[in-house]
Amino acid sequence: MSAYLKNFLASILSFTFLVFFPSNAFAQEIDKALWLFQHENYEEALPLFQELRAQDPQSAQTAFYLGLTYKKLQDYLAAIPELEAAATLQPPAKNALIELIDLLYQCDKINEAKLLLARAKQESDAPAQVAFLNGLVLLKEGKDIPAALQSFETAERLDPALTKIVEYQKAIAHIQLKNYTVAKNTFQGIVTQGPGSDLARFADEYIEELTRREESAKPFHGSVGYAIQYDDNVTARPLDDAFVSDADKKKDWRHVFTTYGDYIGKVTERLSIKTGYSFYRTKYNEQGFYDLLSVSVPVQPIIAFEKAAVSFPLQYSYTTVDDRTYLKTISAGNTNNIMLRQDTMLQTQLQFNHKDYDWAVLNPDDNRCGDEYLFALGGYRFFGRKLDGFFNLRYALNYEDTKGSNWGYLGNRATITAVIPLNKKLRWNFVADYCNKAFRKDNTTYNQKRRDNIYTVSNLLAYRIFENTELQLEHIWIYDDSSIGAYKYRKNVFGLGVKYTF
Repeated sequence: MSAYLKNFLASILSFTFLVFFPSNAFAQEIDKALWLFQHENYEEALPLFQELRAQDPQSAQTAFYLGLTYKKLQDYLAAIPELEAAATLQPPAKNALIELIDLLYQCDKINEAKLLLARAKQESDAPAQVAFLNGLVLLKEGKDIPAALQSFETAERLDPALTKIVEYQKAIAHIQLKNYTVAKNTFQGIVTQGPGSDLARFADEYIEELTRREESAKPFHGSVGYAIQYDDNVTARPLDDAFVSDADKKKDWRHVFTTYGDYIGKVTERLSIKTGYSFYRTKYNEQGFYDLLSVSVPVQPIIAFEKAAVSFPLQYSYTTVDDRTYLKTISAGNTNNIMLRQDTMLQTQLQFNHKDYDWAVLNPDDNRCGDEYLFALGGYRFFGRKLDGFFNLRYALNYEDTKGSNWGYLGNRATITAVIPLNKKLRWNFVADYCNKAFRKDNTTYNQKRRDNIYTVSNLLAYRIFENTELQLEHIWIYDDSSIGAYKYRKNVFGLGVKYTF
C-alpha cells in the first residue's frame, strides 16, 4: 500500500466494517482480522481474510482487505485479482481503484495502469492521489516527462500534504531531463526540511550521485600530485653481486611530481574528442643520473552507443633520463568498453607502439628501437552502494619487434586490480601483476636464452583530507626472476604523497 494512504486507511477501517458487516460471529472474525491488519500482523491476518472472502465472495470490502494483505506481503500476483474485484464489485470498495493502480505501477504494468487512471479521473474522489499516480506512471514510462511534472504539480496543489513526496519525484523527473542542478537543489531542500527522515536519506544519496555526475560531465578534468618516495634499489642492482661492477649506492629518496589534465569536446550526440596532457617527474637526492621526466599528449576520438564506447586513442610520449632525451613513442590503437549489465563491463584493446630510443649503444644487438604489437582482454565488476569500487582482471599479449636481437620478445601478462572503498573517506587500491617475457633469440652478451618472470604487487591507501584532496600511502614490490643473473633483481618503493583533483 502506498505511503500516502496508510493513515487514511487506518482511520476508515473500523467505520468500513461496521457499515458493511453484520454484528455476529462473522463480525467477530472481521474484527479479529482487522485488528491483526492494523497491527501489521499480515501473516496471521491473511488466512482470516481468505476465509471471510470465501464466505462472502460478493463483498468488495473483504476482497479489498485481502488484496491489501497480499500486497503488504509482496505477493503481487495474488493481490491484483483481489483488488480488481474490490474495484468492480458493487458497491466498490473505497480507494480500491487507487490501490490497484499503485500495484500495477509497482509491477511495471504501465498500459494497464494508464487505462485505469483514465477511469479513476472520472470516478475517484481522491483527485490528488490520482494526479500523483499519473505522474508516477508517466515518469516510469519515460515518454513525456513534462506531463509527469505537470501531474505532480497538480497533486501538490490539490493536497499540500503530498508536498515532500511530490518534490522527491519531481527531482527524479528533472534527472531524466538531465536538469541536474535543478534536481540537486530540490533534493537539498528535502534534506533541509526533513533531516533524518527516510526520504531525506534517499535524497542525500541522490545528491552525492548528482555531484559525481556533475563532475564527470565537466569537459575539463585534471590532477596535480606530489610524493616523497624511498627506493631501495634505484639501479635495479642484480641480486648476484658477481654481476655488479661498481659500488654505487642503490638506495635513495626521490621526489615525484605529477600533473594530468584532459578535455572532452563533443562533436555530435555520439562522437566526442578527448585530448589531454600528462607530466611525470622524479628527482633523486643522490642518484641524479636516474632522474626521469615523461610527457604524454593523447588524442582520442570516442563513439558512444547505448551500452558501449568505441575509442581510437593516439598518443605521443617523450621521455628523458638525466635530462637527456631517452625515448620517443608514438601509439595508435582501438579500445572497446562494453557494458554487459549495470555492474559488469568487458574491455578489449588493440595497440601499436613505435619506440625510438635516442641513446647510442655499443652493441648493435642491444638496440631497443622497434615496434610493439599488443592485444588485451579484460573485465570489470563494479560493486558497492554507489558502484564506486571494482575488480578488474586483464590479460595482455604483446610482441616486441626490436632492431637488436637481445630485446625482441613475446610477452604474456595477467593483472588483477581492485579499488575497494573502506568508508566514505578511505580507499584501498590493490594491483597484482605477472608478466612473462620470452626473448626470441639467445642473448649475445651472455650467450644464453633469456626469460623473465616479473612479479609486481602494489598497495595504496588514499584518505580524503579535504574536498578533492587525498593523502596517499603506497608500497610497491617488484621481483624480476630472470634466467640471466644480470637482469634478476628485487626492489621496494615506499611513498607518501598528496593529490588534488579538479
